[in-house]
Amino acid sequence: MDQDTLQMILREAVKETVTQVLQALLNADREAFLREHGGRKNGYYPRKLETAFGQVELSIPRDREGRYYPSLLQPYARRQVDLGEVAVALYAAGVSQRKAAEILSLLLGHRYSHETLSALTDQVLEAAGAFRTRLLPEEMAFVYLDGLSLKVFREGEGIVRESVYVALGIAPNGERR
Repeated sequence: MDQDTLQMILREAVKETVTQVLQALLNADREAFLREHGGRKNGYYPRKLETAFGQVELSIPRDREGRYYPSLLQPYARRQVDLGEVAVALYAAGVSQRKAAEILSLLLGHRYSHETLSALTDQVLEAAGAFRTRLLPEEMAFVYLDGLSLKVFREGEGIVRESVYVALGIAPNGERR
């Protein structure tokens, strides 16, 4: 597997994580709004948003009365570069939930409790775990396996080497999975 293919796979994995983080933040924001202002959920509407990691498709939550709008999105804005970078950076850096709540409060002008961020973290970890351990379909024309060794900071351990393993399946029709 060449460097470009590996970068593409990692970029897609990060983009998927950013999408999940943003979606979890949007859902948590609506829950907080409904607890504070009352009302009922009323589904979602689709919206594309340009992030530092590419375009993501989100399901924007709404309330029945039409009073709720996500505090972390600008009305009609289609670009949200900083939020994607911050969400991934906080997640990857292992920032505590209380500290992450303070950082997001400063950046977004909206206060997230550490309980909300704890629920968000649980959702992201669950989604990331499911993504990492998903199975490839049985029929693959080719399967490429590769690894990348990175230096990462672990709280209490300092800088350590970690390996990132990537499996890429190519279906008989040429589709990458």
